[in-house]
Amino acid sequence: MDSIRWFDENGKEIIHEPINLNETEPIAEIGGVFEEFSVGLNFYSKTLDRQEITKLLGIEPTKSWNANEKHTVGNTKKTRITDWGKWYFNSKRDKTDLNIKLKDLLESLTMDLEIWKILTSKYEAWIDVAGYMENWNRGFSLNTDIMKMLSDRNLKIEFDIYYDGNEEENEDN
Repeated sequence: MDSIRWFDENGKEIIHEPINLNETEPIAEIGGVFEEFSVGLNFYSKTLDRQEITKLLGIEPTKSWNANEKHTVGNTKKTRITDWGKWYFNSKRDKTDLNIKLKDLLESLTMDLEIWKILTSKYEAWIDVAGYMENWNRGFSLNTDIMKMLSDRNLKIEFDIYYDGNEEENEDN
């Protein structure tokens, strides 16, 4: 039995009928975590040496090029030559918790912090996080151990947030 009773302005008790949640349609979902993430490690420089980075980190990049080398643009077949080089390694986009994704990425690379000092003193280096949400008001947090791992490696972190929305919602607009 409910311990709270409600009355209208005339003193008449308001009786609430039980709500059958199977017969209701939600109009909004608030809060929660992002549906998916992908993370990547990036190095950029006009003097980049992609072979050096690969050797020192102990992992093959997703994509890399040195300055003045022809390389594809994004996921297209178009190519270009730039006066700068880039080395990057990206994880797949999935529902794995962000902290686990970052930890897995960093632990798959060299643990030698002297190597990280060499690389981050020669090249611009950062971690990028792409967060994908299907609804508004999503959030995430980074654990202190992840922030320490990033700091120990002198890596900044950048966030790209994408709203995928609801397919039905997009069809109506």
